[in-house]
Amino acid sequence: MNRPVLINLPTNRTGLWFWFWHRWPIMLPGALALLLMLGISVMAFVALAGWGDAGVDTTLLQEPWFWRVLQFSIWQALLSALLSVLLALPVARALALDHRLPGKSWFLRWCLLCFVMPSLVLITGLVALFGRSGLLTPLLPGGWNLYGLSGILLAHVFLNLPFALRVFTFQWRSIPQGAWKMAAQLGLSGWQRFRLVELPALRGVVPAVTGFVFLLCFNSFAVVLALGGGPRATTLEVAIFQALKYDFNPPEALFLAWTQLLVAGGLYLMFSRWGGLQWLTPLQPDSGWRPHLSRAGRIGGGFAYLLCVLFLSLPVLVLIPTALQANLSAVPWQEMLQVSLRSVILAISAACLALLLALAVLSWWRRFASPTLRRLIETAALHHLVIPGMVLSVGVYVMLMPWLNWQEWGWLAIILLNALVALPFVFQQLKPRVFEYDANYRPLLADLGLGAWPHWKLVYGPFLKPVLQRVFAISFVLALGDFAIFGIFGNDEWRTLPWLIYTLSGSYRLAEAALASLLLLMLALVALRLLERNHA
Repeated sequence: MNRPVLINLPTNRTGLWFWFWHRWPIMLPGALALLLMLGISVMAFVALAGWGDAGVDTTLLQEPWFWRVLQFSIWQALLSALLSVLLALPVARALALDHRLPGKSWFLRWCLLCFVMPSLVLITGLVALFGRSGLLTPLLPGGWNLYGLSGILLAHVFLNLPFALRVFTFQWRSIPQGAWKMAAQLGLSGWQRFRLVELPALRGVVPAVTGFVFLLCFNSFAVVLALGGGPRATTLEVAIFQALKYDFNPPEALFLAWTQLLVAGGLYLMFSRWGGLQWLTPLQPDSGWRPHLSRAGRIGGGFAYLLCVLFLSLPVLVLIPTALQANLSAVPWQEMLQVSLRSVILAISAACLALLLALAVLSWWRRFASPTLRRLIETAALHHLVIPGMVLSVGVYVMLMPWLNWQEWGWLAIILLNALVALPFVFQQLKPRVFEYDANYRPLLADLGLGAWPHWKLVYGPFLKPVLQRVFAISFVLALGDFAIFGIFGNDEWRTLPWLIYTLSGSYRLAEAALASLLLLMLALVALRLLERNHA
């Protein structure tokens, strides 16, 4: 791979054909990657349009059940987003401004794990804490029931509060020291400083975080399936799964998928106008000058921090004593090891494919000088952000159902779709690093004449290595905890570890489910250890 040369496309047809003919070897990987990505999406949309005998059941518009499902989907997502943001703000301010808080860096790393943690690990911990026989259930009011809206909100806040905490903490830390010092020199009160210095830094971030968390909760599947507790607490994702896998009603599944796509996609396009959010950046030493907090501010922030630590720790820590209650002779060790190995292989394959697709698309992106062409390539690489994974899965499943036996080939769809779901994140993280490389190193490497492999091995690969490690780790953990895509294409004959945990919990074998959850959590921890390494 020689240094990229910025290309201006010829304007006439003969020149364009000549250009493609002579440059196809270096353009082929990016072309194939884009063709695969766009082809899968087109396939899904054709299926959603009612391909073949599987039409779209629009009569659901007249069903009160459909409107109840849509209303609950929006309501639980809105409540989850508001609770996550409101609880995160005071804790993030304490993390950013109070130097006396102990263990801040470790806590922020723990927040990262909680955000990407496989949902089934959390669900098992919540059942052990707040279920019918949970450790803390006797301390709760008599009418408490984990299964329903309360359990869904509890799980969603646990999963999304850490993300909001990291974003807000980084945003508070990004306020320049000069602004803090100027406020101190002017003698501003705490409220004035918040209104004039802190609030402007948060004004654009709070709506963006709220919108992003809303979408995550709106597209939630595992949490609602496990803790919904019945028809009253069903979301569109769960309704799609039930229509396709339990009732085998493709027209109903297609209509629900269209609804999911239009609502989630439209909201994403609206929320994306607020810009990106910084949450994955490796932690840096916080040595900047910060104003002194009042005693009340320190006490309040410290108390909120303590409650947050307990809230984010107990559902995981409770897995240990719960797992110790398991009858070791009755634990399906062989099956657990088999499904763990299968989950790891599927997750590694999906993460590697996501990285290869992102690098191939970036090889196109970096070779064009035209801003318009670059934007088109970026749009193609990021368009899966608008399409929920469940919608993509249903479209592919219905479209290829007449020709493929998903009992045999479902594993291939699981790898491919998990890679496509992770691809926008991988592309967004790699693009700034590739841009920095081209800006700093292209002039220096112009006369070296390195071949493709020496160039990658000696220069390009080492430069990208820190980001590649981070995005691989996150992609691996996301694919490892996948539950929705496997729910469409998987089956009980070759389960993954999250599905085994769900099966054990559904069979009231909570101790064994806790043991499997600890195994899944350990695999995620090993992968995320790569992510928080701070490379130069």
